[in-house]
Amino acid sequence: MIIILKTRNRNQLLIKTVSMLSLLLMFWLYYGHMSSKFQEQNNQLATKLDQTIVKKRIDKSINLEKTIYKESVIIVNLLEQRHVQSIKIVKDKLYLVCDFTTDIEPLLVRYGVNAMIKHTTTNIKIAIDLKTIVENKYDV
Repeated sequence: MIIILKTRNRNQLLIKTVSMLSLLLMFWLYYGHMSSKFQEQNNQLATKLDQTIVKKRIDKSINLEKTIYKESVIIVNLLEQRHVQSIKIVKDKLYLVCDFTTDIEPLLVRYGVNAMIKHTTTNIKIAIDLKTIVENKYDV
């Protein structure tokens, strides 16, 4: 039977300790480097997403503006342009002021009770909710 006894050499222990510490230091530096790199990529992605969201909002608002403009042109054509005195958009309503002799029947057919109409002795005032116009266009 052979018995081998290993004696601990201080130099070997020192080499193992230094190598383990250097390995841990190397992993710690690599982790710090990669976490900063991932943080930069995350920030770039977040700014890119923010820019696309802002662009989509702007595009959506432009599309809604075009829709409202086209619908107001249609309304003016329905009421005949010579009878329309003014058109305004205030908050969420489209206000029209027309002559007293204007035929508003096509407008009533198109919007029904959603068109609020007020008759005065000099003119007719019509208010249409913009939400109704947008819902009719996009079938929400």
